[in-house]
Amino acid sequence: MAGYGDRPFGLRQVVITDDAGGTGVALPRALMLHVTPRVQAVEFEAEGVIVGASAVVVAADWELEAGGISLEAWAKLTGLTVTQAGATPNRTWSMAGAGGAAFPYVRVYGRAVGDGGSDDVYCRLYRCKLASIEGTFRRGEFFISSAAGVAVKHSSGVFEFVQRETAASL
Repeated sequence: MAGYGDRPFGLRQVVITDDAGGTGVALPRALMLHVTPRVQAVEFEAEGVIVGASAVVVAADWELEAGGISLEAWAKLTGLTVTQAGATPNRTWSMAGAGGAAFPYVRVYGRAVGDGGSDDVYCRLYRCKLASIEGTFRRGEFFISSAAGVAVKHSSGVFEFVQRETAASL
């Protein structure tokens, strides 16, 4: 095996791009990216015993969390638009959407640095569709954004994990 990127410690970066992998939006305070491959399994039973089995990855469920709220990231996930108004020191950024529009496919990337600090590992989810997005304002606590969805098959697969000998940003 590689021997590098195999002991990741802590999430360092989450980036969301469009479906083609274009310009990305980084979550400014990424806390978690969770990936669960969805496996379709079948067993072949004959004469009272299992004589064969098949298991195939057909999709992956994903979840992410970030501290605060990034309207740019929410817009990338939902297909909505962020607009700026005003001039310093009275600028505002807003995102609004009319119901009924379908969410776009996006790519989600997550990266962790190896325990030695010089290597890393990253995950790329190729074709993700948002299923839920939320955040909570609560007294005495910071706002935490969370989103979840499914990654479906792309010509390159459902997901990819890459271990790198030399760490680099996504």
